[in-house]
Amino acid sequence: MREVQVTDPAAPDAVLDGLRRDVVMVQMPTVFVLLAPPNCQGVDWLNRCKSRRPNKNYGTALGSLEKFHAMASASALPPELDSVEQLQAFTGAFLRFAVAPEGLDSAVVRRGTHQGLLLQDGPHRQIFKAVEADLERVAEPAIFAGHRFGAPLCTSANVSGDPDGSITNWERAYEFGVARNIPLVVRCEPTPELVGSYPIFWLQRDRVRVVREGPDMERIKARLPARLREEHREADRRVRWSDRAGLSVSDSGRRRWRRARQWMTAQLARR
Repeated sequence: MREVQVTDPAAPDAVLDGLRRDVVMVQMPTVFVLLAPPNCQGVDWLNRCKSRRPNKNYGTALGSLEKFHAMASASALPPELDSVEQLQAFTGAFLRFAVAPEGLDSAVVRRGTHQGLLLQDGPHRQIFKAVEADLERVAEPAIFAGHRFGAPLCTSANVSGDPDGSITNWERAYEFGVARNIPLVVRCEPTPELVGSYPIFWLQRDRVRVVREGPDMERIKARLPARLREEHREADRRVRWSDRAGLSVSDSGRRRWRRARQWMTAQLARR
């Protein structure tokens, strides 16, 4: 598995060359991800590499926020967040919004929505911009609900459903890359104080929902318009109330499974 540093001037060309033949693994500051072309072949490569479970969808790594925003359906976004400048508030997270009717599903669209990862301008974003500009010619609008969108497909670099979760250290990433015959990995310096998959924010006309918690989430929430921050506080109060009953509405699937497993272990111990 070949390694290239994200700051290497040759990195964008190396990634583009790699994506013509297979997936590429990229070390983000907080987690390792896989990139693939935005077409059916890229979907197949990711499915194979991840042993993907059915009914899953892929996001994208955004180069152009303008082109992502242009896909938004009418009235899909809160008025306070319906511009490219306002969407910058979600830098460091996946943002999801409607790009098609609710009943539409594909490899990259879930119930009419698509999600893209927005990073700050820097070496990673520069690679995404170069890749998106080049891949637009091979992008397949059919999987994007008719939109021609060249951002590379992006997902966590691990086997689907891995109980150990996302890969955040080089040892596991190297083992995964070798086992899956990934030809190229882009390396960077990690941020030890912030690890894990990026948070996901679902933007709707009247609210913003946290679909997945992640690094720096509170800082991102603090950048939201006042009305939407108040709605988050109300949602947090509901979560704290439900936590007392052991049923947190914001728990991820992994937390729910862990809680269920602990309950089953306790029941067996009583027998």
